[in-house]
Amino acid sequence: MNTKLFQSDRIKLNQFSARENILTGLILLAGSLLRLRQYLTGRSLWLDEAMLALNIVNHNYQELFQPLDYDQGAPIGFMLVEKTFNLIFGRNEFSLRLFPLLIGLASLWLFYLLLKRSTSGAGFWVALTVFAFSPRLIYYSSEVKQYIVDVAVTIILLLCAQPLFQQASRRAFVTLAFAGALALWFSHPSLFILAGIGLALFITYFQRRDFAALMSTIGMGILWLANLAFLYFLTLSELRNNSYMYVYWQDAFVPSPPWSDWGWYLGAFQKNMDTQFGFSYATGLIFILILVGWIILFIQKRAFAIALAGILFFTLLASSLGLYPVLERMGLFLVPTGILLIGKSLEIPAQRLRAYPIASTIVVFMLSGFVVYSPVTRAFEQFFTPKYFEHIRPTMGFLQGAWKEGDSLFISNGAVPAFEFYAPIYALNNITYTAGLREDYADPNAIFSAIKTFDGHKRVWVLISHVYEKGNFNEKDFLLSHLDQLGGKRREFRKPGTSVYLYLYDLSE
Repeated sequence: MNTKLFQSDRIKLNQFSARENILTGLILLAGSLLRLRQYLTGRSLWLDEAMLALNIVNHNYQELFQPLDYDQGAPIGFMLVEKTFNLIFGRNEFSLRLFPLLIGLASLWLFYLLLKRSTSGAGFWVALTVFAFSPRLIYYSSEVKQYIVDVAVTIILLLCAQPLFQQASRRAFVTLAFAGALALWFSHPSLFILAGIGLALFITYFQRRDFAALMSTIGMGILWLANLAFLYFLTLSELRNNSYMYVYWQDAFVPSPPWSDWGWYLGAFQKNMDTQFGFSYATGLIFILILVGWIILFIQKRAFAIALAGILFFTLLASSLGLYPVLERMGLFLVPTGILLIGKSLEIPAQRLRAYPIASTIVVFMLSGFVVYSPVTRAFEQFFTPKYFEHIRPTMGFLQGAWKEGDSLFISNGAVPAFEFYAPIYALNNITYTAGLREDYADPNAIFSAIKTFDGHKRVWVLISHVYEKGNFNEKDFLLSHLDQLGGKRREFRKPGTSVYLYLYDLSE
């Protein structure tokens, strides 16, 4: 009888494991398909992508170590890989987005492994679903930027550190030391991840009086700092001195001193919940779930919890010193930790309401639905109706076909990088054009002076993209109102669903 019961239990366990594997596979498959769909839309490079892409395609390997054009800054490891893909697959958005896509796909599996070691029950499935369907993670898996690499690096470093949180071993130290040194070449915020991990290991081994492991931790930290110093003199010093990027991100830095504006933290949290996680509602509840998740993690896996708190602390510290902005895409690397903690918090209802299985199921179901609803619905919307906001290729094709000898061209400042990237593809690279300047936005009359130089020209094309707006000033409206005063509009082209505008004016009247 006992043997039969044991065999029956084992069959049920195997059946449960099989269902679990199937569900995991379906979630990972869905996440992969969403990322592939975004990649295969083939949307044109937008302003930020085009500025970095021009550095990749126009510079050789050696020149990538120099200050980048357009005030761009990206980890040198990322740039070198992108250059290699460019040389192999050519000058197009698919080749330049291939590395982020591969990293985005790999991050799904990596996050699954991290969750297996830290969460259980409904929290595991909810966290995995949110990560797979996160619109921001999907989007940045097909963008010529390093932010999805930041996400993957965060997960990899936490995976490498977990064995050391439990017990010191030489192999684990070597693995983490090497991964950390390599991470600094591919991800700027990896410094905060390593600092948080290092702090957690130091505290853990100090409390255990394991001085051999403590010395190994210090030695590993020295290795990382030496690597960081080398990278600083190699590439990072120029990025630190980039005044334009500091001004651009000025609202994304923690107030200094940090306690001078508590309202900033509330606003920053709400913005990040909406843009990074897709939660545009009940951000207070999301904050509670993250906090509760951290407390549970602290009780169960104290070193891991200290590492996550340390990562956030060092990120905010660097931001308060004006070294790193923490809003929008710059904070994407924190998303995996937030999702993990939200999943962790869902362990509480099952534990506290164990004696009331129906109530436990209802509470877990409601919380799970609340958490996954927005990311899943947004992801499906993005799947069926992908966005093509600055999709300039159709406009370039139209301009190529309509261009005549003697035509003139004015390009708004925000359209210049994308035009420069695609011009050789559409045989428009030999055209001489006049472009708006970034500093002109401080004095719009300078823009008017630039277009007035075309006075008397019969065919003047005006290309506008990434329209600048501030207060009551709208760049497109300003340009068109003044052009209408100088002459008459003859043609207009705009691909539906895009924010790229092309006009033909006759200014000879």
